[in-house]
Amino acid sequence: MIGFLARRLGLLLLVVFGVTTVLFVLTRLSGDPAAIMSPPDAGPEVLAATRERLGLNDPLWLQYVNTLVSTFTFDFGQSFAMDTSVSSVLWSRLGTSLYIIIPALVIGPLVSMAIGVYAALRPTRRSGRAVMGAAFLTDGVPYFLLAFILILVFAIQLGWLPATGNASYAALVIPVAVLTLQAVSATSRLVRGQMLDALGQGPVQTARSLGLSPAVVLFRHALPLALPPLLAWLGIQFSFLFSSLLVLEPIMNYGGIGNLLVRSVNQRDFPVVQACVVVFAVLITTVNIALDVAVRGLDPRLRKAS
Repeated sequence: MIGFLARRLGLLLLVVFGVTTVLFVLTRLSGDPAAIMSPPDAGPEVLAATRERLGLNDPLWLQYVNTLVSTFTFDFGQSFAMDTSVSSVLWSRLGTSLYIIIPALVIGPLVSMAIGVYAALRPTRRSGRAVMGAAFLTDGVPYFLLAFILILVFAIQLGWLPATGNASYAALVIPVAVLTLQAVSATSRLVRGQMLDALGQGPVQTARSLGLSPAVVLFRHALPLALPPLLAWLGIQFSFLFSSLLVLEPIMNYGGIGNLLVRSVNQRDFPVVQACVVVFAVLITTVNIALDVAVRGLDPRLRKAS
């Protein structure tokens, strides 16, 4: 297990290094940052002062080293567009995004487990088919279209919820609902498939033949067999949720990290772009590493192999 953790931590460092390198190259290929950030009619003196302030007069290799150091120390310097430290804006916006990510990560798997197990225990009944049909229909609707539908119904038509912004807790309902529904629609079908497979395996059949209660068979024998693949799938869902913020937050004018990244790209605010992308990569990689560890802890075959 220690060797496995060491490899995964090495992977995390490699991801951060790779993301930082790619961003550094792309920002330099996009043009002169000083010219991009200065007014169109800026003279040579203004451009020279801007280059000096941004450290663009240093050799390219020194700029790259400074970029790596700032990334691994999470000190991303000053924002070009907002004239404030990147860290102060970044952590505030990340916390705002977590207000909708965490509820979706908690509610989504719980509802998915309930729906998937229910459908697996009733594979031929109308109720089991009905919940799976609803999951298929929801999964076929793009999350941005689902957001527009919920805004139209609950914000515009009924007036129950705010359509945009994040000024109140009520404003969190629609984005949380969108992320949760998208997670449930895909995950519940996976849960059903894994539970059907687990219910047909030897240990579960043996437990049934011994006359154990259905609850004992389900929770002590079937669910432990189905959990490892589901945990691996949750890593994919976490990545999907964070990537969804890039579209969902601008649609709803929600002041999270996804909206910040989109605006910073449009404004060519490279330090903020770098910080947002690095945080995205670190969070997604870290969560997937934690889930890999949990999968190996639950699956005895993988535990022995590691």
